[in-house]
Amino acid sequence: MSTRPKTRPETWVPAGAETTGAHRATEAEPQAGVRTPHIPLPPPQVISRASRVGRVRASATNVLWAALAAGVPWLWFLVRDLGPVSQVVALALPALVAAAFVGLAISALDERKLSSIIVACSVAVFAWVTILGPRSASPASPPVDPTRLASITLDGSDPNVDATLGSLARQRADLAVVVEPTKKARIALLKADRHPYTLTSGRFVVMSSIPIHELSLPDGLPPALVIRFRVDRPAGGFIMYAVRSGASPLDAALNDPIGVEALRDAASKERLPVVLAGDLGIGDRSTQYRALTEAFRDAMRSGDRAASTSAVFPWSFLLLRTGFVLTSPDWCSGATSTFDVPDAQIVGLGAAVGPCRR
Repeated sequence: MSTRPKTRPETWVPAGAETTGAHRATEAEPQAGVRTPHIPLPPPQVISRASRVGRVRASATNVLWAALAAGVPWLWFLVRDLGPVSQVVALALPALVAAAFVGLAISALDERKLSSIIVACSVAVFAWVTILGPRSASPASPPVDPTRLASITLDGSDPNVDATLGSLARQRADLAVVVEPTKKARIALLKADRHPYTLTSGRFVVMSSIPIHELSLPDGLPPALVIRFRVDRPAGGFIMYAVRSGASPLDAALNDPIGVEALRDAASKERLPVVLAGDLGIGDRSTQYRALTEAFRDAMRSGDRAASTSAVFPWSFLLLRTGFVLTSPDWCSGATSTFDVPDAQIVGLGAAVGPCRR
């Protein structure tokens, strides 16, 4: 007869479990001479509160930096009138804004950060204000008994006279100003034209169905770049300044060959209404343009958005408008348009100008 083991049940260990238990005991016991630090853990609610505060601070910091970055483009309004360098930057604004917006759009799509989206929206609004604002439509009453003007600027080479005359004929202009024709082209224009009144002066040819008389220039204006004449229309005469810059937009921005402020001051002193027309070389984002529109109305913005006038690269890429028709504040314009001219670096301008309807 077998006998039960004398080991008590509470101390009995199944076979094979002694080694496992001993190993666990060894792992649980710290090594001799090594002191294990005891670091108390904070309660769970303290950990969650600290993490929320950290996330809020990080978000607030990101929003603050985004707001500061979004305000950087608007500093342009503090420096845009500080000299020739700022005028060159004004020329390049569309390219600079496009590069910045593309970079921010890629960053916003890639990282999906709110800060990138905020800055991209600010750049888009800045582009709208600085690039599209100076050519946005300006409300004005229609002119009374208007005179139809057309202004074209050639590039100084022999043009296709038939095509140029065709472009002018389609405008049905009472007064047409052609700038920069060669001697050969000038002779051909005058022979082929059917206007009863003509005026030639330097690089200018004026063809009119209304009597016109050339006048002397005020002091300070370059006679090679500006002519002044009176238009004796039956409803009341006006003074017209036909202008050409004779330079690229970059040269005009750096050197101001016409002397735009002198032109503005001279034209502002006229007793009769004034019309300025031609290629001034300056852009509508420039200091000179703002100086002119302080005293004159931009006729090409009457009732509709003005279009870019530069027809050659890279100026066409920069959305430049260097051709203008400007009138005295009490004169308005209507039926404004641009039209293509063969062998021209800027498009032709057309507008019907006259006293504002009251």
